[in-house]
Amino acid sequence: MNLAAAVDDLYRSVVFDPGRWGEEAFGEWMSNLAIDGGSLDREAARSVRRAVRIAVKLQRFWSSSEADRFRGEESWESRVDLAIGIPAWRPPLELAELELAESPSPESFDDVRRRFRIVNGTGWMEDVEYEDWIDLGRDGPGG
Repeated sequence: MNLAAAVDDLYRSVVFDPGRWGEEAFGEWMSNLAIDGGSLDREAARSVRRAVRIAVKLQRFWSSSEADRFRGEESWESRVDLAIGIPAWRPPLELAELELAESPSPESFDDVRRRFRIVNGTGWMEDVEYEDWIDLGRDGPGG
């Protein structure tokens, strides 16, 4: 299961339907994630918990009158940026990096490359193709 995509789906749902989300719904989401994804390793579980804490903040923001002036924003990504900014994107990047390390694929490589730029404002392996990265020894971001 792609945990980074699951967090994207969580964020999308929270910013567009914050009334649906509360302590019970977040707990159910985490429970379903553990069932669907099997046992999460310690690092993945830590990133998922951080993402849920961010989703709780998103829920509070988008449920408040403070968000009224932004309700016309149609992009879920922009809604996340308006409420939290760059810190919201770190847990999904961490999860994408874990997936790339555990199950390398061209898709997971591109996902990390895309997410890395969002979080860090700079590229990672911009001019390197997946096959070349494999041949280079599969160093991850920062490695």
